[in-house]
Amino acid sequence: MSRIKNKKSSLPDAFNSESHKTEWTCAAKLAGWINEIAKEKDIPIGVAEVETKTKDSGKRSDIIIYKTPKNLDALCVIECKQPFWDVFNEELKEDARNKGNKRKAPYFATCNFKKLIWWNTERANNPVLTEEQQILEKYNFSEIENLDEIENIRYREPIRRELRKFISKLYAVHTGKEPEPKQAIDEHLIDRIHEKIRVLSYFYTDIIRDKFHKDANFAKSLQNWFFEQMWEFSGQQNDFDKAARQTAYLLVNKILFYDVLQSKQPKELDPLIIPDSLMKGSMMQKTLQLYFEEVLKIDYETLYTHDFIDSIAFTDDDDLVKQIKEIISVLNRYNFGTLGYDILGRVFERLIPPGERHTLGQYFTSADVVDLILHFCSQNEDDKLLDPSCGAGTFLVRGYQQKKLMNQFKKHEEILDKLWGNDIAKFPAHLSTINLAIKNLGVLKNYPNILQSDFFALQVGPHGFDNDIWRKRRAKTLGVDEREITYPRYFDAIVGNPPYTRQEEIKDTGVDKQQLIANAVMFGNKKIADISEQAGIYAYFFVHGTKFLKDAGFFGFIVTNSWLDVDYGKGLQEFFLLNYKIVAIIESKEERWFTDADVNTCIVILQKCSDEKERMNNLARFVLLKKPLRNFIPAAENEWSKQVERKDEIDKLINTILAHNKYYENDSLRVFPISQKELWEEGFDIIPKENDDIQNKIKEPQTPYGKYIGAKWGKYLRAPESFFKILGKCKGYLVPLRKVADVKAGCYTGINEFFYFDKKPAFKEKIEKEYLKKIIRNTRKVNSINIDSSKLNSHVFVCQESKKELKKKKHYGALEYINWGEKQTGRTRQKRKTEVLFPHIESVKNRKHGWWVIPSQNLLTVNLFMLYVINKRFIAPYSDSAIISDRCFHRIVPFNKENNEILAAILNSTFTIYCIELFGRSNLGLGALKFEATDAKKISIVNCNSIDKKTRNKLLQSFNNLKNRNIDDIFDEIGANKPSEVSLSKVKPDRRDLDKVIMGNILGLSDEEQLEVYRAIVNLVKSRIEKAKSVEKKTKFVDGIDVMLAKVDAINELKKRNK
Repeated sequence: MSRIKNKKSSLPDAFNSESHKTEWTCAAKLAGWINEIAKEKDIPIGVAEVETKTKDSGKRSDIIIYKTPKNLDALCVIECKQPFWDVFNEELKEDARNKGNKRKAPYFATCNFKKLIWWNTERANNPVLTEEQQILEKYNFSEIENLDEIENIRYREPIRRELRKFISKLYAVHTGKEPEPKQAIDEHLIDRIHEKIRVLSYFYTDIIRDKFHKDANFAKSLQNWFFEQMWEFSGQQNDFDKAARQTAYLLVNKILFYDVLQSKQPKELDPLIIPDSLMKGSMMQKTLQLYFEEVLKIDYETLYTHDFIDSIAFTDDDDLVKQIKEIISVLNRYNFGTLGYDILGRVFERLIPPGERHTLGQYFTSADVVDLILHFCSQNEDDKLLDPSCGAGTFLVRGYQQKKLMNQFKKHEEILDKLWGNDIAKFPAHLSTINLAIKNLGVLKNYPNILQSDFFALQVGPHGFDNDIWRKRRAKTLGVDEREITYPRYFDAIVGNPPYTRQEEIKDTGVDKQQLIANAVMFGNKKIADISEQAGIYAYFFVHGTKFLKDAGFFGFIVTNSWLDVDYGKGLQEFFLLNYKIVAIIESKEERWFTDADVNTCIVILQKCSDEKERMNNLARFVLLKKPLRNFIPAAENEWSKQVERKDEIDKLINTILAHNKYYENDSLRVFPISQKELWEEGFDIIPKENDDIQNKIKEPQTPYGKYIGAKWGKYLRAPESFFKILGKCKGYLVPLRKVADVKAGCYTGINEFFYFDKKPAFKEKIEKEYLKKIIRNTRKVNSINIDSSKLNSHVFVCQESKKELKKKKHYGALEYINWGEKQTGRTRQKRKTEVLFPHIESVKNRKHGWWVIPSQNLLTVNLFMLYVINKRFIAPYSDSAIISDRCFHRIVPFNKENNEILAAILNSTFTIYCIELFGRSNLGLGALKFEATDAKKISIVNCNSIDKKTRNKLLQSFNNLKNRNIDDIFDEIGANKPSEVSLSKVKPDRRDLDKVIMGNILGLSDEEQLEVYRAIVNLVKSRIEKAKSVEKKTKFVDGIDVMLAKVDAINELKKRNK
């Protein structure tokens, strides 16, 4: 029960600007929650209460927890402050410690409602003990910034959850049921640094926001800095927060790295000491820079060179200077010279909390994924590795470990010479340099090869990489000698996790998109790839990176898996097939490898190959891991024997994948090998010669008779087991639909409300009949396969004449309708806020013969159609007379007109439905399947050209028996709602007859194999629908807030105020 005037909890009071919660009112709230939790969990501790004053002081003890319900001896005193306080602040700690001593409480805690730090009073009284020895545990309460919001579920529930842990642990430790927790030195140091960075960020946010609004030059510099980081800038609060966090991180990183380096090289660098009398930011900057310049004499220019963001770190603000002095003081307590490189490495690696990585533009790849890629791509200690978008250096650091494991005699500087990294932004380049240098700071020649540059600005000539930016860079040693850095002409392996930014999103980052594309896809005067503008930046990393890779070298990236199936992925598929042997494409069924980025990923392993025959004969292996990588690879540990075991297990997984030349599956993984020749043929579209039937053979890559249009490679990873069995058995009988027919999207009018006649009977009567054509446009009105065109009620206005011609023909009905239309207004795809006149709408205004003239290609009439959007009902409508269709239907145009009806039978078979389910895109509301025309072209169907006359007749007979009845959803058609209910006898008889001809007579599938198809369809459709429902039911959060609960709270608050 709340003690705040007995008020019930509610959302922050948005209606009363004068009502604000203080740390004292919120401390009372915490005390109330502690009492509730103790009662709920039956924890026999005393009551928690808030006192007005301590016995001997005017100061209040925020919260006192007593030992037992009947004992007034204090167990723990909790001192609370506002969220902007540093929870480790010395003043806060001392106040709480003194109160704990006066109360004779064995424990005390400091709290800022974001964190709670639990201290042992006796240990805190001992000045000899380090801070981590005095602290028992830390609890991460919430991300609250404003105490007015403490009742918001976004903060309330995490705080209550952590309080439960604290109270349970407090009681268990106090009663001796559990030992006192201990804090690891690296964990505590990380927590201390995180807290100090958070507090520094408060100062920097205010500084940046104020200067942005008051100083035009600063505002311009800030925007340019954002563009350099490849970030969007909107001038909103989150932009100021992001810049502030990076300012704080960079400053603290520099100070920390200096202290660590000084401890390893005390003769070369002096301890970092700031005089107590120094209080000006400008003097602080000059003082620190003097220290940092000593480091620059060693090298580390990626760390200590100055840029715009560094200038923010120092202002003449007493409190800010005090905070910087405090972080220096905290770090000076540690003797970094006694800490091992493994501990220091963990400190730097974890300096950025996982929750902040996205905010700072950093995505960290798991060590398991990184090591798997590295083992695929590099098996030689002397291999030169390049990570073109190295981020914090995870691939390079793990590459260092891998090389050290191969040869323990390899020197630190020798390993660094084999590792090369680049990143466009300063912060990640800064992190990479630290994470590599930290491996051995005792070595004077400690030169991580990290460059901060736009990767696409680095060029490769006829003789390899020869870039002035890198090749002319020099670095000085501690003496007067200079060293020349020799850069590789080509690399043995390129690895990494490139940015996932989409091409079309770059426009807001200040980058010249067209120039970036030109740089990436050109090699000299030759265009080497055709990449869609819809593709992500990662696609261009593949293309540009290829120029840096030697022949037979390996390319290993983890990227979004969208390119496998979407139309804009075809350019990347073609590029791989023409330049590489595809070693493996790997996905996980059970885990997301990139938990802090909202993308599904796959691992791509390639080997560069200039021999076309070798490429085409290569088996590309599509691998689905059915268990998490941890089931294959032991955790990364420091112990030598564990590292060797991990290496061996990774190699074992790779060898298992590469050992299979035929389809293989067990409980842990599935491997589907397919030759690159087959992949090429599948994605290659033949353009017939004039007056020539469609060619049956596929030309080689250099053919003048066709082009690569892409294929759905995702099916080789995600299709059910039955698909692979059928594919192997029926390979010779199946072809992509595009081999026997063209697929065209339905009619696009540009303004449906003008061109379609469903609700305008008055005009319909006036317009001359020759301008009204029947059209099929509503899928719900198509009940059976067979369309009786005479019963179609929908018409489209089709007029190819000018107004002058209409007057001449005296067709005044059509003319009057056009004149009426010119006075009407509408929106362009609902994107315009204001309506415009029909003739000025973007989609029609540039039509050559008049805005009312639908282009002739949109008016093609056909007999056969496929659905654009599919839910649970699959149907391919067929009409004896050719008609126009709306965009809801794709128009199917057989190359051989005699195949019209036979193709209709094939497209309505359950086997084709099975393929549609595999090839479609289940990304619409309520689980509906989006089936684009490009998808339809790629689905596998029975080759209608290879069916003998007797079977054709049988197929047509069974189709005629099916086409006139209403088609129900797939569950009713098959007679089962789940796979276990499927049986051949339950399938509707006329459908079963059609399926027996397709699957039995033509494809040669046994009854059991046909059952597998039915089961697979039921399972696929059911899973698609249920997955969508589960997503719909999931609680929706925006910025961590439960939207529905927030709505309920807000409505209740309004109701109360309206009473």
